[in-house]
Amino acid sequence: MSHLSAADDYLDYYQFAHDPFLGRGPSFKFFAAKRHSVLKELHYLARYSTLMLVVTGPHGSGKTVLRQALVASSKEHVKNIIITAAASADAASMLQQVCTALGLNTEECAIADVLQHIERLLTNGQEVRVLVENAEQIDESALLFLQRIAQGVNDASARVFIFSDESIFPVLEKVADDADLYHIIHLEAWDQHEVIEYLEQRLLAAGQTLDVFSEQQLDAIYQQSKGWPGQVNDVAKALLIEQMHTAAQAPKPVFNIPYKHLAVLAVLGVALVFVWFMQSSNHSADVEQIAETLPGEQVEQQLPMLSQGTAIELPLPLEPEPVLRAPLAQAVNTDEEEADLLASELEPQASEPIAPKVATSEPVPISTPPVEAVIETPLPQLAMLEEKPAPPTAQPKPKPAPKPTAKPVVKEAPTAAHLTGSAGHAQWYKQQAGARYTLQVFGTRSEATARSLQQRNTAEYHYFRKEHQGKALFVVTYGSFANRNQALAAISKLPEDIRQDNPWPRTLQSIQQELR
Repeated sequence: MSHLSAADDYLDYYQFAHDPFLGRGPSFKFFAAKRHSVLKELHYLARYSTLMLVVTGPHGSGKTVLRQALVASSKEHVKNIIITAAASADAASMLQQVCTALGLNTEECAIADVLQHIERLLTNGQEVRVLVENAEQIDESALLFLQRIAQGVNDASARVFIFSDESIFPVLEKVADDADLYHIIHLEAWDQHEVIEYLEQRLLAAGQTLDVFSEQQLDAIYQQSKGWPGQVNDVAKALLIEQMHTAAQAPKPVFNIPYKHLAVLAVLGVALVFVWFMQSSNHSADVEQIAETLPGEQVEQQLPMLSQGTAIELPLPLEPEPVLRAPLAQAVNTDEEEADLLASELEPQASEPIAPKVATSEPVPISTPPVEAVIETPLPQLAMLEEKPAPPTAQPKPKPAPKPTAKPVVKEAPTAAHLTGSAGHAQWYKQQAGARYTLQVFGTRSEATARSLQQRNTAEYHYFRKEHQGKALFVVTYGSFANRNQALAAISKLPEDIRQDNPWPRTLQSIQQELR
């Protein structure tokens, strides 16, 4: 929690339009789960009862937000007096705040004056409500004053709402003295599905989605907050700030290149080094071979030029003499014209550069032409030729056509990672009204699994594809319901194996936001 006092730099980091975890910030929307019924109950009791209404819950249970929603939902003819109790607030300080709110003279104001003014307002059709926050800090005299104006005179009374934790119970029992003077409403904690739905609503209002949290972080938020909304806000904000600081302290790579691209570059680098090494080896072999063919005096003169890669002019024989292997000479009986043709084909072409090899995903052996060309004859044919040499008068056999050399298969380098699979029923989700609800059944990385479940009942099951932590996630949903209660009621009608995955209701607007 130490990061909660830090500056709100995380708004820019996560691209929030505003802080999504303020108690009541911009674009605030009252979360109805387990609180809407309490709000209705408070309005009903304020209309038909003169009892003090005491709303209790621990710190962070949502009492302040409920009080704000109560004031915001009040009608025009209601005058709300909001009092935030300080430490050891007594009856005198409470009376002074009420008189100031009613526009009465605070120096001469008494309880009778307050009740008379309330009666005049009721005659004009205006109701007076007194809402006290942090009521656990008021003393016994202040609670007696609130009880007095709640009872009133001649049906002229104020409606008193007290928001406190459970520490106010002993003082209430002492003031009431076993009389029926107050009604207590206990706030309940949320379950895990309601916590996730609450976080999703807050994030959507701030311009983000639930994907800013991982599944492990969502579990941690629920476990640490125990389902109390105020603590959900604190824990969620602390996790985001901690995650931002961890990312800032981590060493940043020089180039933000995907791992697959780095692997391709590494393979290309190894291939280039191998080609360079082979060319260096061939160059050394050429130097040794040339040194053997030169006379002793010329070797000493040409070695510096060979080491520097300078071209050397060698004395050529007047007539080229082709080099033929013994088996080939015995097998082929050619005249002088054909021998010259063979010699010209067997000599290495020094003027043609060696084409660079294309790096593929499989290693391709690289070879350079030797100085003396070697023509291999299949073993059966060679044995036959050795047993029966061709007669000298035999006609020259036609030269076999050279076999086409297989071109190396060049595989495309892997491209950047992308989502795989179809978009599912994205069009169906876009056609639904955003205020409707659906049941999220489960999510899976396999589209085949999602499609298999959807095909059980094509009229009710749908799925869509989203990106979660850089991978495709296929989310299966069930049905389309007018409100959240109908969606919750439909859970009991699902098969047992699906109910074990704890399906939970969510708005179709949130899914449409993810599809955009």
